[in-house]
Amino acid sequence: MRVLDLEKRETIDFSPYLALLLSSFPSSICNLMNLQTLSISTSSSSMVLPSNISNLVNLSHLLCDADLYLPFIEKPMKLEFITKVVLGDGVDNFQKCFPGIKFLASTLYLHEENDFELLHYLEKLMLTGSGCTRRRSVEREFMRCEPNLGENHISFPSTLKVLKLVRCGLPLSDMSIIQSLPNLEALVVKYNGFEGSLWETGEEEFQRLKFLRLKKLNIKQWEASSINFPCLEELDVVNCVDLQEIPLELGDISTLDSIYVENCGASLLVSLQQNRQEQDDAGNYELEIIVDGRYIPSCVPKHDD
Repeated sequence: MRVLDLEKRETIDFSPYLALLLSSFPSSICNLMNLQTLSISTSSSSMVLPSNISNLVNLSHLLCDADLYLPFIEKPMKLEFITKVVLGDGVDNFQKCFPGIKFLASTLYLHEENDFELLHYLEKLMLTGSGCTRRRSVEREFMRCEPNLGENHISFPSTLKVLKLVRCGLPLSDMSIIQSLPNLEALVVKYNGFEGSLWETGEEEFQRLKFLRLKKLNIKQWEASSINFPCLEELDVVNCVDLQEIPLELGDISTLDSIYVENCGASLLVSLQQNRQEQDDAGNYELEIIVDGRYIPSCVPKHDD
């Protein structure tokens, strides 16, 4: 074991902080009863947490740049923040391990139930699809697969405020589940986080959604209106080269400050120009429309003195 950075310093809540460079997780760390924040850097793609990890009764933040495989633990932990965690064999769900978790980043595997609904304090959730079934041994070579979690059942808690989906390959029809989340404020869908060519938002609202980012999706048509996004402030569409247009009615959202588009098709650019014209005609000159870093200027009418 090599120590990269070992220190005790004051943080916002005056908690002990430990930062380490490790190839494996030594169980001796679990003797540090006062540890509240642990940050791990490793060259490995994954790391197995020791079975006595729950001895860290005051640990609230656990960060790592590799997958953390969680074994069966006898008692729940007080963790509020954990990154890249994967449930090991024999571990039923996150709720039994971290009932008070607020921030969770995890990997999704094929043909598995993913019930986050019981995490009653969860506010931020980041999910990355592996496109493969769960590895039974972390030493086994991990085959690169295409994301496709369409058969997976995923449920979310009503407390969720931020959701990020990466390479999940979920069907766009499942977006209605996310639309129903009453407290969701930010949604990021990247690299085929959803799979499908048509997104119909229907009549349901994203009740509190303020930020929506779509990046590198294979979506071609998007049918939506202003009633679907009553609180939206920023819309980002990046590398969605097949998307034909951004719905014109989205420009009518009274809270919308900006539409940002990068590396998209010519037809989408035409729809943005139409959107700009419609908003100018309605007197909405404040809406910013930015394409590849350049503003589509509004045509503010000149008034005679």
